[in-house]
Amino acid sequence: MIEREVENLLEQQLRKLNWRIEVGQKDRQVFRQKPRSKDEINSLKGTGSIKYPDFILYESEKVKEPIAIIETKRTEYKDLEQAKDQGMLYAKSLKAKFLFLYNANRFITYYVPTGENLYVDGIELTELLSLENLKKFQGNKLTLNETAEIKSKSDLINVFKVANDKLREAGVNAGIARFAEFSNLLFLKLVSELNNERHYNISKPYLWETYRNMDSEVMLQYINDTVIPGLNTLFDSSESQPLFTPLKIKNPVKLKEIVNKLDTLDLKKIDTDIKGDAFEYFIQKYNQTNNDLGEYFTPRHIVRFLNDIVKPTFGDKIYDPFCGTGGMLIVAFEKILVELSDRGLLDEHNLSSLRENSIWGSEISDTSRIAKMNMILSGDGHSNIKQQDSFSNPVFDKYNVVISNIPFNMDVNEEQAQLYEPYIKKGNSVAILHILKSLRKSKNSRASIIVPDAVLNDKSMKGLREKIVKSGQLLGIVSLPSKVFEPYTEAKTSILIFGSEVNAPTEKVFFFKVKNDGFTLTKRRRPLVGINDLDEFIALHEQMLNTNYYETLTHENLFYVDRCNILSNSNNSLLLSQYHDELKDGFIRIETIMERIREKNTDRFPTASITNSEFWGMPLGEELWGENFISVTSEDNSNYSIVRKNDISFNPARANIRSFGLCKSETPVAVSSSYPVFRLKKEYKGKYLSEYIYLQIRHNPEVLEDIAERTYGTIRQNLSNDEFKKVQIPDLPIHEQEKIVADINSKFELYSSLKVELNTLKL
Repeated sequence: MIEREVENLLEQQLRKLNWRIEVGQKDRQVFRQKPRSKDEINSLKGTGSIKYPDFILYESEKVKEPIAIIETKRTEYKDLEQAKDQGMLYAKSLKAKFLFLYNANRFITYYVPTGENLYVDGIELTELLSLENLKKFQGNKLTLNETAEIKSKSDLINVFKVANDKLREAGVNAGIARFAEFSNLLFLKLVSELNNERHYNISKPYLWETYRNMDSEVMLQYINDTVIPGLNTLFDSSESQPLFTPLKIKNPVKLKEIVNKLDTLDLKKIDTDIKGDAFEYFIQKYNQTNNDLGEYFTPRHIVRFLNDIVKPTFGDKIYDPFCGTGGMLIVAFEKILVELSDRGLLDEHNLSSLRENSIWGSEISDTSRIAKMNMILSGDGHSNIKQQDSFSNPVFDKYNVVISNIPFNMDVNEEQAQLYEPYIKKGNSVAILHILKSLRKSKNSRASIIVPDAVLNDKSMKGLREKIVKSGQLLGIVSLPSKVFEPYTEAKTSILIFGSEVNAPTEKVFFFKVKNDGFTLTKRRRPLVGINDLDEFIALHEQMLNTNYYETLTHENLFYVDRCNILSNSNNSLLLSQYHDELKDGFIRIETIMERIREKNTDRFPTASITNSEFWGMPLGEELWGENFISVTSEDNSNYSIVRKNDISFNPARANIRSFGLCKSETPVAVSSSYPVFRLKKEYKGKYLSEYIYLQIRHNPEVLEDIAERTYGTIRQNLSNDEFKKVQIPDLPIHEQEKIVADINSKFELYSSLKVELNTLKL
């Protein structure tokens, strides 16, 4: 899409938000290509700029300075950081508070004085706003709806906490069951609030206001016997799969307390995805060891990213065979709804077609009902969502767009696996084959799906990789950072991008490494300011689409591998490190400076543990396990491996979560023979410090990401000896290593002494 077409789209959005945009219009607020006054023109010239902003937004003729600058770029424009710098230069020169970057795919927004992204109720702003709302910003933050009790996302979380506590007290199980029960009540409230706006035509007996003040026991019976059957009839819910089922809560008093809490809120005015927030809260709080359906919350920025890749449009038939609460499908639905509105095509016929002939989804669990509810709240489109096992119900040649986050590492039975070719009795493989089978044999068929990285290298799925590479359907792989799905799973993930099997295969498969997805790589994923790699990829992908993926592009995160190289690989591996593993400038590999040592524990040295809970990672077993130590280790440790002072060892199955240990003891210790032991090579003693190497592999984020990309497995993520040897660490001179180690040792000694002091404290 050329820049003028992007500008046209932007102008339509400005009009919808009531910005006065037309030349000659009284008190015009939007100026294109040129500022409103000569002073502003001179101010821009003073910066050395020979260009002007694409759009300049003003409050009114009475306010001298503009309120916002908008820079538009064509969809495939790839240097977004340069666009940001250019826009910031304009905005600061003209003293505008806000900067918007727009390329038809997405808005990226900034508060100019600090350079921070804009947030509305704790959620990053990714759309244009009206002047009224722009003026309400306090710094880079906006709280919409001052009249509602909810003034931030944290307030909303507090509501979920109250509901969670009440449902627990009422005996409703944690996780999906508790979330489903809360969602029923949340939906009853929301659908009543939206009744007039969405033209649901719900009659008064079924509206929230009718029963919200009833006595608790009467309310429970009324909801189950009157409201739920009535809404099921209204929304054409089949008897075999009713949208609403009776509330499971048996304690009317607890029900009344939750209703009273929800009743204080005006939910439709809260500018956040309430259903997504609720799902994230209830499932995140759930013990994940009980999660046997591979149910994970897909972060919203990743859902949006997958939709940006496949670009669903009106006329597409869109499918998610593992739809969960419907997040992927909802974003697709809303994208098409906006598209129709922007093009002036949102009439009854097209809206009906969108609702009934565009969206399909399947979900094995009761969560499918929640997906239907969410579709209704988003504008409907729920009629083609079914509760069923997709593995057992293959679909043939039906959809031209598939967007999904497959269930990770699900078990499949013989009958399910035999429905797909090639026969591979692995849930990950069956999920992908189901998706490929469902795609139409047409040129515009496409899919973007999230998979665990086990798919890329697990030996049992070699046949799957051969099929998707040889057929040409696999166009590329987007490698996501290792922390994207925490705290639900530690598994590293990637996005597979598929095209149609009827198109001529490209010679190469592309690989794009996402290093910065817009959030910190920590357990508490905090937003990062600036252009991220997801933004960069979408701009690159637009160029790929223009050439049908045949042209080779250049980007520091983008790599290409010939299909013939993948097919000649003994495992048909799709790990990028198997083909591109160049040594980075200023780094050195572990194998250059360390060697593996195999020394049996014939002298019966005491057993040590490898743990990420200890700073140096290698306490003696008794220190870690206490009196339970005998039950968790072999009584005869003569087959264990000796670890001497300054040796490094690790647990291969937990290396991706930093289970490395450095022996600090003068006396040797022993570790399980399955734990490799590495020692500094003689010729590098005096040039490298084992403590420095250990600190890098335990605490350097760049090195940790390198380790994560080298670990793979179906259930556990394993780091092999060969892959550990290839890990790269910063190659610093010995004096800089000594300074780092001395600083850390000093802090650790202080910490240890304070810990002893606190443990012996007497008051």
